Amino acid sequence: MLLDPIIPIPWIAGIALLAAGLAVYHQVRSSCHLGVKRTAFLLLCRLTALALLIALLLQPSREENVPVPSSEKSVIFALDDSASMAEPHRDGSSRIDAARADLEKSGVLKNTSGRCRFVTFSDGAKPETADSLLLAPADGKITRFDSSIASLIRLDASHAPAGLVILSDGHHFDLVSPGDTARRTRSHDLPIFTVAYGTADSARDLSIRIANYHPHTFVRQKTRLEALLSMIGCPHETVTVELLCDGKPVAKTLVDTGTDSFRPIHFDVSHEEAGEHEYTFRVSPAANEKELSNNSATTFLNVISERIRILEIEGAPFWDSTFLRRSFARNDKFEIDSLVAFTGSRVRPIRSNPERKNEDLKPPASIDDLRPYDLVVLGREVERVIGLDGITLLDTWVKDHGGLVIFARGKAWDGKIKIATELEPIDWSTDSPRGTRLEITPQAGSVPAFKLLREVAEVDEFPEVISFPAEGSPKALAATFSVAGDKSPAVVYRRYGNGQTLSLGVANLWRWVFNPKADYDNNAYDRFWDQLALWLLANGGISPVKGYDLRPDSSNVALGETVRLRFSSHGVEPPAAPPVIAIFKESSPVTSLTPASTGDPNALFTEFTPRETGHYQARAEVGGTRYEAQFIVYREDLESTETAMDSGYLDQLAKASGGRMIDPSEISSLVADLLRDAAEQPPLVRRIPLWDHGWVFWLIGLLFALEWYARRRWGLT
Repeated sequence: MLLDPIIPIPWIAGIALLAAGLAVYHQVRSSCHLGVKRTAFLLLCRLTALALLIALLLQPSREENVPVPSSEKSVIFALDDSASMAEPHRDGSSRIDAARADLEKSGVLKNTSGRCRFVTFSDGAKPETADSLLLAPADGKITRFDSSIASLIRLDASHAPAGLVILSDGHHFDLVSPGDTARRTRSHDLPIFTVAYGTADSARDLSIRIANYHPHTFVRQKTRLEALLSMIGCPHETVTVELLCDGKPVAKTLVDTGTDSFRPIHFDVSHEEAGEHEYTFRVSPAANEKELSNNSATTFLNVISERIRILEIEGAPFWDSTFLRRSFARNDKFEIDSLVAFTGSRVRPIRSNPERKNEDLKPPASIDDLRPYDLVVLGREVERVIGLDGITLLDTWVKDHGGLVIFARGKAWDGKIKIATELEPIDWSTDSPRGTRLEITPQAGSVPAFKLLREVAEVDEFPEVISFPAEGSPKALAATFSVAGDKSPAVVYRRYGNGQTLSLGVANLWRWVFNPKADYDNNAYDRFWDQLALWLLANGGISPVKGYDLRPDSSNVALGETVRLRFSSHGVEPPAAPPVIAIFKESSPVTSLTPASTGDPNALFTEFTPRETGHYQARAEVGGTRYEAQFIVYREDLESTETAMDSGYLDQLAKASGGRMIDPSEISSLVADLLRDAAEQPPLVRRIPLWDHGWVFWLIGLLFALEWYARRRWGLT
């Protein structure tokens, strides 16, 4: 019997002695004339009831062994059947054949108990028999451990698995860490044991892929074309990378491969006239290179003469607004119109384009007045320039017509104005500004303007800027691109309806122009605003081309992926009916698609998934005018090029799951240990309380009631 006292046993013993002593004393004193038998009866009832109460404080119980039903567990053997397993193993045989030979040698393929189960995997798991495993080809297109293990766990099994043995080269294309993958098996108490096959060498291969895409660039603008050169099995060699424009070589560079796996390549190009050009990166083949189809990559560059039109609205002129206007004005890509408030109600119109100086420039009063502009930049106190109706108009332009607004100086209008409250991505206060240095957040990692700031800041220390405190948190769906030194928001971006807004809660950015470590003609301030404006336009799918425009979301599409086509209207009314977009491959028709709007009538979208590699054209016709876009579809077969064994991944996966990497000679003993451990199931011990029964409480009550009745009957009450 076991005791689980509520309070320490010495206290319980003291309580018991005190209660028993008082009971005996009181009983003997009050019933001395009753006689020995009656006195003994009353004393017995009281002491028994008190003893039961004391026992409740001790909570006595007993232990009972509960046998565990025997359950036979199994061991799962997962054989990687991806294409990389066809590569040579250390002994000269293929990796998959070496793995099958090890399974045969261990004897598990001859196990008829059903406790050894087999699967093959590449991007998913497939159950196999011992016989079918010997015939499984290594032809999987891609290796994904995470999705394969997830599907393996879902497979129905008659025996719960005691362990998972993976036979693989570790070559994988997961974007999931081995720790996260192992978490799946740990939740099922399933350790992973890995056996590595292959060598550290890969097939010799040089490949090049386009790294960026410029839907549009401008006449005389220097545009950087970037590609990523992959170098596998070619250490310390010199290769030539050429750039071809419309089939003609225009530039080349020599690359020392070194020991790196990847090397970024770029060329700067510019054109004096508008038009579309085909650019091809071409890398010279390496000796004994296995795959030559990936030695070139093509992109398309559309050179236009139109400028991006910007409207600046400033109600409280300061150095920030002046420098920003001049930055856009001296950039050939932009044309900026400014409405600047002066004393009283006077508004001064300023145009950067001398050809438009005689054209009337007034505050916008309708959507048609905003339609010619690609971007609106707001300063402070803009209600002095456009009034309350103008603020409401901007809200409608962004939300319903896909407009872009930058709040360049924090709060754009008086906080007492309670209209267009959702237009700003965050509310700023103008009180208590403080000096700070901007820090870029991970959310802005892919935004070129902020990547530029991070790169430049590593070399040149920017002067401090002034940061304004935020009134509350960023609004729904907003992303913080930059923070101040105290980690409070400084630059916040948000999609609003069909458009976008970006708000800078900072001032004195113009001081970046005078950074003594940077060239004035190539200063970070001008480059930041240039890249930010271009990114907002591209992110919103806005084309600076006036009229209609057709373009894909990428000029390079891997076979099996989907390309998204956009037909947009800019500065003109959208067509009455969506135009049919015809898809051609090398001038041969493939299919026809009808785009549809997702909310903004100026933007129509459709998708196309190519089934073959090659050069594709998308064509649409409106009002007798043809609009055309081009893209390249390529095949990427990394399973046959990047084939090096990744034993590090297999080791991490095994350890994170509670297992380990093993040698092929250990397979037999490991299986025996796993199945033996699974069979040994000690009985469970269950504690059964002796006091927690209804009859105990009924007995206590009965004893006290019986004593009371007897005392009353015998005249003691």
